[in-house]
Amino acid sequence: MDEFRYFLGLVLIVIMPVVITFWVVIHGGSKQWRKRSPEMAYSFAGFFILVVILLAWSYRISLLGADLGLNLLLFVMGTLIYIASYVLWKPVKKHLDFKTFAGVPEVTDQKIELIQDGPFAIVRHPRYLMVAIGVAGWCLMSNYAGAYLIGLLSIAGLFLIVWLEERDLVMRFGDEYRAYQKQVPQLIPTISGMKKFWTENFRSSNQDSD
Repeated sequence: MDEFRYFLGLVLIVIMPVVITFWVVIHGGSKQWRKRSPEMAYSFAGFFILVVILLAWSYRISLLGADLGLNLLLFVMGTLIYIASYVLWKPVKKHLDFKTFAGVPEVTDQKIELIQDGPFAIVRHPRYLMVAIGVAGWCLMSNYAGAYLIGLLSIAGLFLIVWLEERDLVMRFGDEYRAYQKQVPQLIPTISGMKKFWTENFRSSNQDSD
């Protein structure tokens, strides 16, 4: 089990900085990338990702920090939280194609539609919410001091990505997106929103299977 926790912590301290780096580069320079080329955008992102991977791996012991030991309660809680993030992720995934996951719309002038239905009617950025939930679960399962720190920094990084993405979406959609911002929370759903999400995505599917 200790080896498994170590593996979880190691994955977290490498993968999350890579994810944050990729989206900061893509969203942060989206206006410039559209003027130049997607190839340049992905080349820049790839370079910085390589640097992050090398640094994270070189300093993995320091980044992991102290092993806080196996805590079965935290491990079970983390597992349940991570499973919940995966289950909740499935309805989000239905609304996003591979190009969207890869950031293609951000680096091209490809015309896109503003998604406002399904999970996007509950919060404006459901995929980042699910990632944040998953990271929390991953940290609890690993239970390394450094994993908690990297987890907190990753969640802060997700807020930065959301800010950059919304800046780009306002430029693209103008008043349509501003109206959407007023109607739907950014990342934290309301209680009524959570009930609606559950009813539309899980209760109805359970009834259909009966």
